[in-house]
Amino acid sequence: MSDADTPTKSTPPSVSLARVFKAVLPVALVLLVVWWVVQSLPDAAQQKLENSELTRLLGKPVKQTKLEGWTDSDGDLVADSPADDQCITPETLVFSYVASDDAGDAPEAWQPFLDALSEATGIPTEYKHFEKAADQLEAIGNGELHVTAVNTGAVPAAVNTAGFVPVSTFGHEGSFGYTMDLLVAADSPIKKVEELKGKKITFVRPTSNSGFKAALVYLMDEHDMLPERDYKYGFSMGHDTSAQEVASGKTDAAPVASDLLEGYIEEGTIEDGKVRVLYESERFPPVALGYAYNLSPAIREAVAKLLTEYDWQGTPLMEEYGTPERDEFVAISYKDDWANVRRIDDVIEKARQNAK
Repeated sequence: MSDADTPTKSTPPSVSLARVFKAVLPVALVLLVVWWVVQSLPDAAQQKLENSELTRLLGKPVKQTKLEGWTDSDGDLVADSPADDQCITPETLVFSYVASDDAGDAPEAWQPFLDALSEATGIPTEYKHFEKAADQLEAIGNGELHVTAVNTGAVPAAVNTAGFVPVSTFGHEGSFGYTMDLLVAADSPIKKVEELKGKKITFVRPTSNSGFKAALVYLMDEHDMLPERDYKYGFSMGHDTSAQEVASGKTDAAPVASDLLEGYIEEGTIEDGKVRVLYESERFPPVALGYAYNLSPAIREAVAKLLTEYDWQGTPLMEEYGTPERDEFVAISYKDDWANVRRIDDVIEKARQNAK
C-alpha cells in the first residue's frame, strides 16, 4: 500500500486564541455590566435619595443676578452708587428691621432713632415690617425701602441683587460677633457631635446663617453627616423656639446664635443651666444695617454717620436689644467681615448643584 493509500488520523484544526477571545469577550462584558448594575443599585438608590433630600432641604437657589450696570471700582464687593443725577431723594425715608414672621418686632424701639434720622436728613421717616427676607430685598431693589437691617445670612444676596450697602452692626467697644452654638439639653447623654447620628436636629429657617446654613455645612464638611441619611431634621422658624425645644426635650439638638441665646437666658425665656453647647463655631457678624446704594449722596452720608455714631444709652434700642456685648453700632466691612458667610453660601451652592 502506498503511502498515499495509507489511512491517516485527521489533525484537529489549530485553536486560535484571538478567535476564542473574540467569542468570549461579548459574554464577559455582558456579565460585567450585569454585575456592576447589581452592585451599584443600592449605592445609586442611596445617592438618589440623598440628592433628593438635599434638593428638598436646600430648595431652589437664590437668584444672585447682580444689578444692571453693576460696578465695583474700589473692590469692596459692594455696588458703586450711580451718578448723582441718577440717585433718588425719597419724600419719606422708609426703614425696616430684619424681616421675620414675628409681627411684634418692636417698631417702637426704633422710633427715637427714626426721629434722629429725620432730623439728620430733613426727610420724614416711616417704619415698615417685612415678614420675608425676599420681600425685604425686593423693596430695597425697587426703591421702596431705603434704610434697613438685614439678617446675617441674607446680606450677600441683599448686596448683590438689591444694592444694599452694609454700614454697621450691633457690638460693644468696637467689637462684635456671635457664634453658631449647637445645643443639646444639659442632661443629654450626647457628648460628641458624631452621636447626633440617628437623632433629630431642629434648624431655625433656611435663610438663617447660625440657625441653619453654618450648622448644615459644619455637619457636612467636618462629619460627613447628611440630613435624613444621618439625622432627622425640622424647622422651628425662631431661635427662641429652637432653644426651648432643646431645653424641653422635644428635639435632640439645635443650632442657635450665641448672642440670642445669652439674651434668652438673661430674660428668662430659657432657664439657665437647661441647655449645653455641644459645638461652637467661628464668629460671625450679627445683623447688618445699611442703606440703598442709589440714595442721594447727602442722604447716604447722613445715614452712614447716624448708623455708626447713634448713642444707644437710655434709648428703647438699649432696652430691646442691649446686652453687655451689644450696646452700640459698630462699623463693618462687608468684604472682610462677611467672608465666612460667603464661604458657607459657596459650599451650599456647590452641594445644591451636585444634588441635581
